[in-house]
Amino acid sequence: MARNRIIYQSEALYAGRDKPADGYIDETGINTVPGDNRPQQLQRVQSANYSFEVARQDVNQFGNLAAIDRVILEQPTVSLDFSYYLCDFHNEDKLGYSVNADGTDRTNLSSAIASMLTQTTDERNYYIRTVKEGNDASNYNDVTDANNDVIAIGNGFMSSYSSEGSVGDFATANVTVEALNMAFFEGAYHKRLPSVDPETGAILKITTLTAAHAADSRSVGDELKFDLPKAVTNPGGEVDSKGQTVIRPGDITLDIPAIGGAQGMGGVSISDAKIQSYSLNFDLARTPLERLGSKFAFSREVDFPVTVTMSIDASLGDLVTGDLSNVFDNDSDYDLYVNLKKGGARHCAYALKGAKLDSQEFSSAIGDNKSVTLNFSAQIGSTASSDAGFMMSGSVAHA
Repeated sequence: MARNRIIYQSEALYAGRDKPADGYIDETGINTVPGDNRPQQLQRVQSANYSFEVARQDVNQFGNLAAIDRVILEQPTVSLDFSYYLCDFHNEDKLGYSVNADGTDRTNLSSAIASMLTQTTDERNYYIRTVKEGNDASNYNDVTDANNDVIAIGNGFMSSYSSEGSVGDFATANVTVEALNMAFFEGAYHKRLPSVDPETGAILKITTLTAAHAADSRSVGDELKFDLPKAVTNPGGEVDSKGQTVIRPGDITLDIPAIGGAQGMGGVSISDAKIQSYSLNFDLARTPLERLGSKFAFSREVDFPVTVTMSIDASLGDLVTGDLSNVFDNDSDYDLYVNLKKGGARHCAYALKGAKLDSQEFSSAIGDNKSVTLNFSAQIGSTASSDAGFMMSGSVAHA
């Protein structure tokens, strides 16, 4: 029976490798660790939007008013953006970010994009599974093609990440992805990978016959496949152990040093400020690398430097003495931490290290509390840099 509509209850979002770890074994989990190669469900997803755009170049000539052809000169662009409530760093781990183990000393934190910088986890495939109308995607057991549809996005590169929390709302993260391919399937099992060869646009295939392939009756030239595991309510597996499914405003604290230290150049008593919200974000703009003989870009490299920004809004209490002129003698670096708690204890944390205060904005009006906005920025360092950049640490909750 045809669907009348699709709503959020019937959908689940997954992320997986762009190709198998060894280049040959596919994402069905054959002779592999399921948590490594297979697509993994993302949790607490609130929205997902995806689109593609094909750019064409007109071919005109004398003697014809209209173009005689419109040729695809650049690789089609696929876009995906989605948002989710933060609970732990399960999603960040599946998206390819480097999450430091819970309890890692703050002086030894490594960059959140360390594995992306080494291109270990730079590319991902994404899958939006839709089950039969009227059914929850979670714990849906029907594996027939007729009752499972998939929109698959291949060769996805992270292009931006943001996180925000505020009084009166749950902590939320937003992700934007640029990709090379989009494919549509009836069925969510034993379907070909959506990722393609970036130079030719060709579908990925088995190039070497392994024992695992032979046992599964496959051969050289067969398309690489994926299986989507059954969706569940708590993909992280440990969420309910402390009775919390989201991060509430009361579970968020910020560690902010006094602005200007003894000089007090900011005029704000951080210890007395009533923080209302935080917002941090960064973009990973990419340049496609092309060469003659290739239909498309053979690589999409991050444009450096990458700047991370953090904005903090607070209602003012006490002011402290200070002078902006002191900034020339006391232009300090600041290490800022956003602590996400569960059961009263720190569960996960963001760190922005080596940040500079870029601006400070005061606001006062009839009927409103006097407020201040502090804007900081820092640049992401190398994989070996632990004193500057953006870091994550805490629970990953592997399924």
